Amino acid sequence: MTPPKQPTEADLVILNEAQGAELAVRDLYDAALLVGGFSDVQTSVLISFRNHHTAYAQALNGVLGKSAVNMRSETVYSAYRDQVRASTTALKTLQSLENVLVATHTAIVGLLVGLDAANLMASILIVEARLAAVYGTAPELDLASALDDSAVSLVVASSVEG
Repeated sequence: MTPPKQPTEADLVILNEAQGAELAVRDLYDAALLVGGFSDVQTSVLISFRNHHTAYAQALNGVLGKSAVNMRSETVYSAYRDQVRASTTALKTLQSLENVLVATHTAIVGLLVGLDAANLMASILIVEARLAAVYGTAPELDLASALDDSAVSLVVASSVEG
């Protein structure tokens, strides 16, 4: 049997969680930018990365259609808010968040049935892995921290099973 192109009802639940995480991370980038203290180059990078997360949330909105909740995950936002508001931990925290999103979206791809949504999530997670790697070029970080395979997914398979 060929998998459906469109997301299933179960897929929609998972995709709304993914969109909520993307919106939370977008807002966390905003919170970090408000703190300031970054070089001009770092500020440009942070704005660019923030815009990526906005675009991912919008792309998910397109797949979700009328089922889209369009609300950030308060759980994700509150878990990282204080760390991104401190200039000494902001970059490391944002790098860690990118790794968490890679782990999350990898888990999601394995859960989705609809091919269109799975393809979208796979394309997003590839870019987020690259964003995490870019942080490895920052003087206060390193490539090893960018390639953190210990990041834990925000989505647990048992939490989305019927």
